[in-house]
Amino acid sequence: MKAVRLIPAAALAACIVLTACSDYVGKEATHPLYAKYTTAKSAKSYREAAESLEEFLTICPKSPKAHYDAAMLYKENLEYYPAAIYHLQKYLDLSGETLSQQDKAAIRRYIQDCERMMFETYRVSNDIKLAGDVPQVDPAKLAAKNAENAALREKIQKYIENEKVILAQNQELRNRLDRLTSTAATTTKPAQSGSAASSASTASSTRGVPSSTTGTPGTTVAGENGVRYYYVAKGDGLQAIAQKMYGKASMWKVIQDANKEALGERGILKIGQRLVIPAVQQ
Repeated sequence: MKAVRLIPAAALAACIVLTACSDYVGKEATHPLYAKYTTAKSAKSYREAAESLEEFLTICPKSPKAHYDAAMLYKENLEYYPAAIYHLQKYLDLSGETLSQQDKAAIRRYIQDCERMMFETYRVSNDIKLAGDVPQVDPAKLAAKNAENAALREKIQKYIENEKVILAQNQELRNRLDRLTSTAATTTKPAQSGSAASSASTASSTRGVPSSTTGTPGTTVAGENGVRYYYVAKGDGLQAIAQKMYGKASMWKVIQDANKEALGERGILKIGQRLVIPAVQQ
């Protein structure tokens, strides 16, 4: 007994579909679904017609006529342009060389029309402004605005040019000032008279008095004849200084009397200020 090979269900279904499709290509009108499409279209039941035609195409997807009829139905009656474009393209693919160049060009124009109408529908629903929808500008107003802008640009240009002139003048003044300063620095200052310089030098050397009235705060410099010079530090007062210099805060009056001119009427001490500390016998 010979073994029987079973055909898988999926393969069997595919064979049935292919056989059914090939049986109805060119004879679409003999199929009940196609007849249903024709009846629904005649009754202007376009959605029902589209459903019947799409159901027929699931059985016979290689029917160029069914794709063409579906494209026209979607384009002319249902205004569903994406589906119309799809079926027109399928019609071109399936027809192949059977179509003349003129017919192919016509189908391509249909596709372009669908694309244009699809965009127009989208534009209206989304309120998109096209170039042709832009309102026209009054030429007189446009000319006046252009003249105003030109005058403004000219005014700005004058400001820029004036600023350049001012900057150049400022630079020239700076250069002249630099030259004057350089000339003044190289000019020899009048020398101090010989007798005055000599006497000042002699007095300074003989007395040993610091020439500056300020110094390092908290330091003491020795002078002649027991005189000392103290430079005021932060927090110092006359009593504190007397305690440092004489060991007695009560002798602050001696320091005050010796520095009346330096202290002034208010007797305010300044950090770094030089005070004369007279020699006294205790």
